[in-house]
Amino acid sequence: MADSKLRKVTIDETLFSFAFDRDLDFHDAYPTSTYLDLETGEINWVYEKDEDAYMEAGVAPDDNRIMRERVEATPSRYLEIPGLDHGDHHVILREFLDSDWTADKEQHTRARNAYFGSIGGWKKSLDDESIVHAFHDYRDRKTIQMAEDFLREHGIEPEWR
Repeated sequence: MADSKLRKVTIDETLFSFAFDRDLDFHDAYPTSTYLDLETGEINWVYEKDEDAYMEAGVAPDDNRIMRERVEATPSRYLEIPGLDHGDHHVILREFLDSDWTADKEQHTRARNAYFGSIGGWKKSLDDESIVHAFHDYRDRKTIQMAEDFLREHGIEPEWR
């Protein structure tokens, strides 16, 4: 989409990242959808079942119902934020391991050799926290770029706050 046609929306970067980066396979204990309000830039979590909103987040069931009904009544006002599946997180880690994140060949090799399919296991097996920190920095940059690409594909130019 051409930049001149993008709609500028001021969005809280931290809340959007929290919604976009979440690992759907692990973070959503109850069926949940997240939406960007295209008029206000607010991020809204909507639980499929109203009682789940209270159980997981302490949100009054009536408040969840009202938000869900609002999204259903005016769908053009809301953009669903998809979240990432667990495989996406592994792809990001493999991309990091294949990148030039360090000039130290020994450190690079240790990081690559430590990964056998488990992100948590990979982190625990490393005796060098700087590697994990470098991965977190890479992941944060990568997911914000993915988020910006997603928003632009939907005609939104984010103005992060």
